[in-house]
Amino acid sequence: MDKDKLEKFRGVLTDMRARIAGDFERAVQAGAEEFGADVPDINDDATRAINRTVMMEIGGKSHETLMQIDDALSRIGAGAYGECMECGEEIPEKRLELLPFAQFCVNCKEKLEKEGPEGS
Repeated sequence: MDKDKLEKFRGVLTDMRARIAGDFERAVQAGAEEFGADVPDINDDATRAINRTVMMEIGGKSHETLMQIDDALSRIGAGAYGECMECGEEIPEKRLELLPFAQFCVNCKEKLEKEGPEGS
């Protein structure tokens, strides 16, 4: 991949990382504020418990995405960005535009998903 495209993707990944990290921080703050609030009745307590569970799931997904973005940024630095981590072939630019932190080409990703956790 040429230098201009790498810089474009570095910018996209950096912007995406900043946005997700900001969203994650706001979710953590909102959860902390809700956790510390007085609970007037059992229905409010149940609602807060559900909200906390949802926020934890969102936080987990955000954390996973941040790690994938960091890995992609590291691959840019190492000169390996845009290469499938399974077969070594180039990941099509269209795929990287949709999922800039993609680690695998479509064929390898489909193969890995079919194999499931046992094949990993």
